[in-house]
Amino acid sequence: MSKNKKIAASIFITAFAFGLNITGISPVLGEVNERYHEYGTSTVQLLQTISYLLLIVGSFLVGWLTTKTSKKKIIMAGLFIIGVCGVIPFFTESFAALLLLRLLIGFGFGIVGPMNTAVITDFFSPKDRPPYMGLHVVGMGVGTMAGNLLGGMLAGIEYRFFYLVYTIAFLGALGVKVFLIETPPVRTRKSSEMKLNRMVFAVSFASFIHTLLINVYSTNIGIYILNNITKNPSITGVVTAVNAAAALLVGVFFAQISGILKKYTMAFSIFAAAAGYGGILLIPGIAGVYLGSIFCGVSLSCFMAYGSYLISISVEQEAVAKASGMFAIIGGIGGLIAPIVLGKAAEFILGANSAVNQFIIAFVGMAVFGSVVLLVSVSRKERRKTV
Repeated sequence: MSKNKKIAASIFITAFAFGLNITGISPVLGEVNERYHEYGTSTVQLLQTISYLLLIVGSFLVGWLTTKTSKKKIIMAGLFIIGVCGVIPFFTESFAALLLLRLLIGFGFGIVGPMNTAVITDFFSPKDRPPYMGLHVVGMGVGTMAGNLLGGMLAGIEYRFFYLVYTIAFLGALGVKVFLIETPPVRTRKSSEMKLNRMVFAVSFASFIHTLLINVYSTNIGIYILNNITKNPSITGVVTAVNAAAALLVGVFFAQISGILKKYTMAFSIFAAAAGYGGILLIPGIAGVYLGSIFCGVSLSCFMAYGSYLISISVEQEAVAKASGMFAIIGGIGGLIAPIVLGKAAEFILGANSAVNQFIIAFVGMAVFGSVVLLVSVSRKERRKTV
């Protein structure tokens, strides 16, 4: 196998396992909400997003870690943490243990998340990167889809069987060991010497807003289906797999999509989420749920691929891991606070914290956010014309 094919295989495998971050416990969240209802819906929803707390810590440390050891070892260690913390809940029904493990798993996702962007930057020039960024998104999409479908089927047997889906992370670590080429630690002596710039922080802030609002889908779709469509948890697994399949298709064609949309790619990704939430709200029954899932999958995939690409071309090569970590940190804060912020917003503005009301808030938020990003894109284009 050629070097490029080995790197491509490693990128796909890493992203496949990282897709479990999007899966979280979404296919069984409705069931978990019923079993632990005494803790309140907002607290149960935190199980889907509390991992962002240590994801932020892990992402913050990535720049420093790359000066101490190889990217290959970092990825394998992160995947091992994901596997251990993901599988242990199968053996216990303690809510406290589940909450702690969902917190700890975030550290594994935090150190794995920025690595593919750094690996792609190590081995490919800027003009050759978009297809590999797309491959990363494809891997995430396939991994999320596999996690949702397999997890949903396992949950159909008994809800705790869902957690066995995290054995995927152990297989991912083995695949990375086989395919990823070992590289030495970066030669920069201090992480503080890896300079970031305004573009990194601008893209990261956009990720904060997008993650805050896109997480409404993953934290509410299971509850919405359970309350309005069916009590069968396997249906949620199928629905979230459709979401992942849409993300996968965007990843496959990302180079073409970004080539056509160019500077408007980010605005497109945000408006796609607004369309998704609109579909859930306006089209009754499971049809609206499927349509919303498709558009939210498109949004997440396109935004992450384009954001990662912008990060990779915004800084020097040795700073890409640190910049990708910052992108993950600021976006992760949005994910961490999403259930609380959106729950309180729904309660304050619409009178109750419900899945439907959170979808309404997210629809309006994405529509406004997309309009702002579109105006910025247009104004930047106009300024270049006048130069």
